[in-house]
Amino acid sequence: MNATALGVIALLLVAGAAGLWFRAALGVRLPKNRSAFVVAWAGGALLGAVALARGAGWLGGIPATLALVGGAFLVATVAISRQRVASGAIRVGEKLRDFSARDENGEPFQLSSLAGQPLLLKFFRGHW
Repeated sequence: MNATALGVIALLLVAGAAGLWFRAALGVRLPKNRSAFVVAWAGGALLGAVALARGAGWLGGIPATLALVGGAFLVATVAISRQRVASGAIRVGEKLRDFSARDENGEPFQLSSLAGQPLLLKFFRGHW
């Protein structure tokens, strides 16, 4: 297989796996076992590196470089993330359990204090 095709395949592999990952993240359905995504991203990055080593021209070099950088970045992001799916995590549509925390002013807040009132509760869920 020529280096240009290898670079394009590498980018398609990384982009396809990333698309599936972000679709699952938006639906709050990230899998507990993320190895398939990591393998796809690492494999795409490796294919990109091979394409560059084989001397892919600009037509294959651009997607190969994007696959190499993107795949490596996504693998590193998952590797350094301390975010885990907890066994007692609340599922979409499930009733929220009472909790206490600090509000934006540092004051104590208890969820049960808002019982019976409309509420929009937003949690930031990031990987980095």
